[in-house]
Amino acid sequence: MTIELRGDAVTLRAFRPDEYDDVLRRFPGADDPDPERSRLRRTRVERSGIRTSVELLLGIEAGGRLVGDTQGRNVEMAMPPGVWEIGIELWDTGDRGRGVGREAVALLTAHLFEAEGAHRVQGSTDVENAAMRRVFEVLGFTDEGTLRGFMPNGDGLLRDYEMYAITIDDRMRNH
Repeated sequence: MTIELRGDAVTLRAFRPDEYDDVLRRFPGADDPDPERSRLRRTRVERSGIRTSVELLLGIEAGGRLVGDTQGRNVEMAMPPGVWEIGIELWDTGDRGRGVGREAVALLTAHLFEAEGAHRVQGSTDVENAAMRRVFEVLGFTDEGTLRGFMPNGDGLLRDYEMYAITIDDRMRNH
């Protein structure tokens, strides 16, 4: 069953076949010449909207346009049962700062708690990404600290990331 989540201005949905090539060009590693990794990326996009054993990948549609993607990851043996990690990418800077990311994160987080058995949802962002940090805070996530030397940037340097999380108990108290 394909998952689709509708909000006021945002819909999280599976990618459509006519969007696959454009989506794949936007994904990390798009220029990787390895055919096996390219095949795996394509399979991942084709399975969007379906909860796999690794993730739930959804496109973000706003204003009738596909503007990004969001993922909920719950990889067996990498995460305890009930713990989900989320990620989001708005592809064009013009789509940022309009509430699209906030609504997408809120929709995905609610779905993970209500339909996927999450008891904890966590996400991280670059320490300098004030907008994403604000999204987490507005949605009731708690800043749990800095992941030092966590994410390589394009220059091969390691960036510090800030970890945020919300638990089912937090959510119950806030709703």
